[in-house]
Amino acid sequence: MLKLRRTPRRPATRAPVFFRITVGLLAMLLLGGAAAALLLVLEAGNINRSGGWGWLLVAGIYVVAITVVCSACALCTAVSLFRREPHRRLSIAILIISCLVVSAFGPNLIRAVNRLRRQHNEATRTSELTPRPPADSLPPETIPPGADKSSSAPVIRDVENPQILELQSRLWEAIRAKNAGAFVDCFYVEERFNTPEIREENRNQVEILLRAETIDVEIREIPAKELVEIMKIQKAEPASLVRYSLVPRMKLRIRQEVRNGRVGRSFLIGEQNGKWYIITMAGHTT
Repeated sequence: MLKLRRTPRRPATRAPVFFRITVGLLAMLLLGGAAAALLLVLEAGNINRSGGWGWLLVAGIYVVAITVVCSACALCTAVSLFRREPHRRLSIAILIISCLVVSAFGPNLIRAVNRLRRQHNEATRTSELTPRPPADSLPPETIPPGADKSSSAPVIRDVENPQILELQSRLWEAIRAKNAGAFVDCFYVEERFNTPEIREENRNQVEILLRAETIDVEIREIPAKELVEIMKIQKAEPASLVRYSLVPRMKLRIRQEVRNGRVGRSFLIGEQNGKWYIITMAGHTT
């Protein structure tokens, strides 16, 4: 009798589900990078005029995306190899590259997140420990009640102009140190009005302002109606009339917290030789 010879069965291969997921994630990462690069090219002029912060922002977001996608790819390729899916050599290569990328960017990303969390916690503790002055010490003409609700101008929280950021930083340093002199140094006073008497008067007003707890320093657009009236003053004839020391470009608002709620004080700001100042009229704040 003839004996039939059995051929050995090949082990059944599973569908490459996790390998396909890995390829899809990498494709999404590449398409997102191409879209971001195209957007940067189209907006290059605006980004450069704004100080170039947009380049760093997009680069930071893309680094985070690369780290997250590579972590997911490493996990998917590991599962694919465990399931003995096809394309094992390519899966091993993707796994190794993904692990290298995560080890390169992951620790730096974690440190940055922890640093931001610590800064937030420290700022919260400082705000809670700062004593609040009595509301009676603030004269109503300096910080009018309900002033926080009176302005409908949009707030520009993400300021990208480095010169405006420098002015904000100088003001914050003066506010935290309760240094009225450093605050007055941010004023732009014309030479004809720059007298010791006016400086002392400005200093006294700022000392009253600094008694309250400042919670924010905002930059706002000047409302259109206000801007029309401001430019009437600035362009009035004859030229000998008192005008603003600089052409008003934006409005700076200091928001404060008192016992009865939140109040604020607004200043016009302008630019001179690349630096921004608080605008004065006849040496006094607007």
